[in-house]
Amino acid sequence: MATNQQRKQQQRQHILQTAQTLFMRDGFKAIKVSAIAAAADVSQVTLYKYFDSKLNLGHQVVLAMVNDGYADSRAYATDPQLSYQEIVQKMVTLSTQMTDTMHPDFYRFVVRDMQGQLGNDETMQAYQAQKRNFWSVVIQRGREAGMIDPVLTDDALMLYLDMFIQYISSPAGQKIVAGGEQDAHFKALTRQIDHLFFYGFIGVPPTETKEGLSHE
Repeated sequence: MATNQQRKQQQRQHILQTAQTLFMRDGFKAIKVSAIAAAADVSQVTLYKYFDSKLNLGHQVVLAMVNDGYADSRAYATDPQLSYQEIVQKMVTLSTQMTDTMHPDFYRFVVRDMQGQLGNDETMQAYQAQKRNFWSVVIQRGREAGMIDPVLTDDALMLYLDMFIQYISSPAGQKIVAGGEQDAHFKALTRQIDHLFFYGFIGVPPTETKEGLSHE
């Protein structure tokens, strides 16, 4: 039988998951606290016991997404049954699935929260705390598979990662990726960006063929 503390944790997690579903579907601005409480089958009073504002609830959703995303990707990266190509493909698929279900308005909220524009830098701290360890595992698996060009150092790959994230999160990058409300454009562009990031990270040079350059 669950303890009172466990029940509270389960209820908090249920509210978080419900809020994430609604934010992902309709955006952060459009969703009211009353709608989240109703969908989670709790009163607004109960919801506010766990999250003192809608902004705090949104922040906690993004923080959980960062931590859960690392956990899911780490499971792939450390699975000895998967090849490096399969690891990369699963990471691309995971990112694409997230993009395909994310409203552009919530994407903008996620970026602002990651940048610390909403009152604290907790989310970025969580991202940075896990970044080096996680990507070091991915890089090592890639090197073992011969899929990462030996000329590329770990520092260069981490710099590539940081530059990529920083530009996508910058005002210029945001204007391109999520500057409008056209959902189809946002999803198509972010899928292409995912592809460029993950396969560019491999860094294997093309091979010469009679037809020209090929990545086969």
